[in-house]
Amino acid sequence: MSGDGRTITTLESRAPCQQDPPRLVASESHNSVTLELQESDVDLRPQCNRIDEKITTKLQSPLGTRRLVDAGDGWTIAPFVQKRLANPRYLPPGYSPATHLQWSDFSQHDLLPPFIRTQRSGPAWTRFYHRASAKASLSITQIAGKLTVSAAGAPESIHGWTGGLTPDSNNTVTWTNGTYTFIVNTTDQDLHEAELLRIAKQLTPKA
Repeated sequence: MSGDGRTITTLESRAPCQQDPPRLVASESHNSVTLELQESDVDLRPQCNRIDEKITTKLQSPLGTRRLVDAGDGWTIAPFVQKRLANPRYLPPGYSPATHLQWSDFSQHDLLPPFIRTQRSGPAWTRFYHRASAKASLSITQIAGKLTVSAAGAPESIHGWTGGLTPDSNNTVTWTNGTYTFIVNTTDQDLHEAELLRIAKQLTPKA
């Protein structure tokens, strides 16, 4: 949720060659705001690499103390407020903000929160970055709460907290400071482990 409480953003996974972009629609009342994700039908064209895409809607008035509700299942959504967001002080040369992330190996996607969410999932915020000259992508996710995320390889110290690097087709650095869990992930095979760790170690966490 944006700092002024009026802009709500969520993540949606889709195959861009099979589906038109979805719409996030908000229905407002005095006590609640109900969010509905309106998606197009899937057609029969060949499958393509899936993307995670940011979908946004703007409220008529700030959310305030109103309950935020998922129209699909009736769950109460705990939004991640922008002022709590840690800021990256380093990005690799050529990287800039993007609206989506493309996955070449979608099996890895299923292992990473907040892409798979449940009723007990904590508030989360994900930002995407890419290099204009390539399809490579980078994401930084911050989740409220301490999650247990498995990681192979040698432990890494990040801001004095123990983290882990998972080297695979989607390199991932994960760590928690007890208040938030952070996940820095890349599908760029040219973005080496040292660079990924540098991004993580220069991500300034909020208290």
